This record gives sequence, C-alpha cells and structure tokens, in this order.
Amino acid sequence: MLGIKIAILYGLKPHELGFCGPQEEKNKGILSQYINGKNIDKKKIKELLKEFEGAYPYYELIAKSNNIKDPFNKQVIRAYWIGNKLLEKVKSNAHHSFHVLIIGSVTGRIELKGELLDICRVGWGRVKERSPKLKVEYQSFVGKKQLKLGELVYKEIEWNKAFLPNLKVGDWVSFHWNQAIEILNKKDIENLKKYTQISLDAYNKKVI
Repeated sequence: MLGIKIAILYGLKPHELGFCGPQEEKNKGILSQYINGKNIDKKKIKELLKEFEGAYPYYELIAKSNNIKDPFNKQVIRAYWIGNKLLEKVKSNAHHSFHVLIIGSVTGRIELKGELLDICRVGWGRVKERSPKLKVEYQSFVGKKQLKLGELVYKEIEWNKAFLPNLKVGDWVSFHWNQAIEILNKKDIENLKKYTQISLDAYNKKVI
C-alpha cells in the first residue's frame, strides 16, 4: 500500500470530524474519494496531506533523520503511526501516541484528555466479532494522573469493508478514533506496544 494511502486511512476519521487537516469546503471529501478509488492526482493528495498540522512535520522529521527524500515514503508513514526502526534515528520522539499524550492538539480544535486520549491514540486489538461493527479485545488506557495499559476489555469499532474486505475473526487490527484501519502482523503489534509504552512513560514523567 502506498504511503499516502496509509496516511489517509489513519487521518481520515479525525479529518472528517473536523479535528485536523484542511477544512475548506472545496477540499472536503477529496481524501475519502481517493481512498475509495477515484482517480485524483497524487500531487493534489500530497498537498492536502501537508495540511495535517500534527502529522506532516513528523513525516518530514522522520524522513530527514533517515536520509529519505520523500516524507510520504511508506516506512516513514508507518513509523509515525505504528512505530518502526526508523524512529531509532530520530532525536526526539516522533510517534503518534507521544504526540497525543505529550503535545495534545496542535490545531486547538479539540482538547485531548480523559477518554479522548484512548480514542485518539492508535490502538490495537483482536477481532472477536464482526458485523455490522467489529468487537475487539484490547487494552485501554487506565488511570488518571498515571496512565498505563489496563486489563483486556471489549469495545466496538467501525468497520469499513471497502478498506478491509478480507478481515476475519481472530485477526489483529489497528484502530484510530474507533475506526478499524489495517490488519496487523506480529511485528506491527510489537512496535505498537513498544512505542506506546515509551509514550506512556514520557507522559507519566511529565505529570509527576
């Protein structure tokens, strides 16, 4: 999958909710149309993705730190959302969950605290039921002043079958703003756990 498609999948739900990305009327719906197969110039898509004030500067930082020319390189995008070895060469923490927990909303369109922290970070869980929504088993954030991953609980998330047509019970998926994004492999899960814990550790030091 192209890096720009991964970026859209993770950013589309909060964009549609008005929390990030370009909100001009003329640009609404373009990203959704592209991800659903409409033939739209990739240059136009990249220009729109550059307007995601929270994510794009991190894409640039991760790419530059790894001598990668294209900020929309697939591995760069996955480093930001899921976490991978590219982050090891970045001097500052550039993972999405770190941004959510430590920096909060760049746009100021939403106050990220309480339950919203758990919804906004990239979560992962195992599919237990599907249709019409997915029921997943996952670890939510628990605690107030000190956050940690809690015991396994169930939650329902949205499932766009056009994005994940081959999803089945037992698969592991990532989700963002209660929207299933992609099927995860073992390494993806390890990365999400690792970098989410790093982010939690940083958050807990911040609030002490």
